[in-house]
Amino acid sequence: MPLRLAVRLTLPLLAFTLLMLTATSALHADTVVLKNGDRLTGTAVKLDGGKLTFKTAYADAIAISWDQVTSLTTTLPLVLPTPKGKLNVTAVERSDAGLVVTTASGPVTLAPAEVTVLRSPTEQSAYEASLHPSWGHAWAGAANLSLALAHGNSNTATFGAGLTAARTTRTDKTALYVNTLYSENANSIPSTSANATNGGLRYDHNLNPRSFAFGTGDFSTNALQDLDLRSIIGGGFGWHASKTPKQTFDILGGLVWTHENYSAVAATATTPLTPSSVNSFAALDLGEQYTRKLGAASLFTEQAYIYPDLSTLSQYQFTINSAFSTKIGKMFNWVTTFSDNYTSFPPAGTLDNDLVLTTGLGVTLTRP
Repeated sequence: MPLRLAVRLTLPLLAFTLLMLTATSALHADTVVLKNGDRLTGTAVKLDGGKLTFKTAYADAIAISWDQVTSLTTTLPLVLPTPKGKLNVTAVERSDAGLVVTTASGPVTLAPAEVTVLRSPTEQSAYEASLHPSWGHAWAGAANLSLALAHGNSNTATFGAGLTAARTTRTDKTALYVNTLYSENANSIPSTSANATNGGLRYDHNLNPRSFAFGTGDFSTNALQDLDLRSIIGGGFGWHASKTPKQTFDILGGLVWTHENYSAVAATATTPLTPSSVNSFAALDLGEQYTRKLGAASLFTEQAYIYPDLSTLSQYQFTINSAFSTKIGKMFNWVTTFSDNYTSFPPAGTLDNDLVLTTGLGVTLTRP
């Protein structure tokens, strides 16, 4: 076949093929028409908060004001929750009488106020599951371990671990943390240079979108401070000063009961015997908690509390705990945890402040 004839036959065939591919793509695309006449094809992701999220092949997903949409047609049904039940919708068209939605059983006219949410079947199932999750679900957090060993002129071992986890639902939130650090020097004069563990749990229940009631428990041990166990248990009320998808900031206040057990310290050549002691007292609980998402892979959390003794306000305890995690792939992340515990009335011969810092490779903990 002559080359010129082959080219003449090939070009129309290519043009026809491209036309068919374009037409086929259009047949399998969702379509949205705006009041100004603009027409977009792509995929309707969802309608929520007065915005229609629409994804096209040539741009990132965009948020379109729903009141500017004249019509929406989808290739796959979207779920429309209504007071009378769920509708599977393939088209929505704005009319003078309201919004006409197309379902498998035919068109239905609804008031605009009834069409505020559209979800895919998968998203609708996830949303319904989030309304009443079981206690073992909806958890997210991270855990890390660190270990340092030296042998030779130095003979030391240091172990650190940290854990942060939270379970957030539409009505409540449960958060917990644990930090521990142990360091031993096994040289000619063996000694322990660190042996402290801090942990806590807090439960919030929303009273309304801005306020909540909470219960809290913080526990700590510190062998070098002769602290066998400190328990701080109480509750109160809080305020969501800021609550957005990227950050939250809570302010809270209440009352707690503090109970401390200090072990006895044997007498030495320079110090007398220190008997065991128990402290119990009521205190105020004033604090704040802050969380911030940094990009798509990093999260920072911080919480600080001060507990003034009600019988002697000049005596108080202060604690701060924070964590920063960055995802490394789907399973691993880098986690850094920090805690600081201060008491204005430490036992004789001990320091009033203790810091614990752990950092290392961690594992992402999630259970939807």
